[in-house]
Amino acid sequence: MDRESLEHALQGNSVYRHDVRPDRVILYMWPEAGGSAFSFRFRPRFAMQAETAPSLLYDYYNPEDSVTLKPSHFEVTQGKEN
Repeated sequence: MDRESLEHALQGNSVYRHDVRPDRVILYMWPEAGGSAFSFRFRPRFAMQAETAPSLLYDYYNPEDSVTLKPSHFEVTQGKEN
């Protein structure tokens, strides 16, 4: 996880808080008219082909209003030393 890019995602948009857990990143967002966009990076240490878990978005006060996004596939072909 690139925590610097995650902190950057908190600046100037609808993400107001985050929790980094061993198996996931949880983002807390305020809804905005027209939608929201943000990005952050992660730095894998090994070459791999992998797929994320499905992403779940829901309204905290109305959890029945939810959407599940399909997993994203990614491939890392060569690690980069820092």
